[in-house]
Amino acid sequence: MPKRSKASSSDTDLLDNTSVCIWSNAMDDALIDAFYHERTLGNRVDGTFTAHAIDNIVKEMQSKFPDKVFTNERVPNQTRNIKIKFSKCYDTFQNGMSGFAWDSNTNMTNAESEAKPEAAEWRNKPIRDFDKLIELYGRDRATGK
Repeated sequence: MPKRSKASSSDTDLLDNTSVCIWSNAMDDALIDAFYHERTLGNRVDGTFTAHAIDNIVKEMQSKFPDKVFTNERVPNQTRNIKIKFSKCYDTFQNGMSGFAWDSNTNMTNAESEAKPEAAEWRNKPIRDFDKLIELYGRDRATGK
């Protein structure tokens, strides 16, 4: 099999699509906004976003961040990462914890100094887009009932 001396443009495109994408807070915010918008358009059926919604979100992310590569796999993967972090926080506070209150101005929980160990990690950590994430995923949480 002959060796190629130069990478073809399709090889370069493949490398770009498989390269690691470092997500910034602005990218996460735009992603959550895009999912929220698709939800309001009715492109979420039985708790699952449609393929059309994912296509729209990928296009929107590409238009907002033209220097990044977004795919129909990469967008849901990042959404899963966001949901995992949100779920951990939401599950900690869903039934209300004495001494904790959500402050939407700072996007942080206000906690008394004797915070419970399971909630201590959220004491000084902002939770970006928490209100939107509750709308998108809070009701999808299993309750054990």
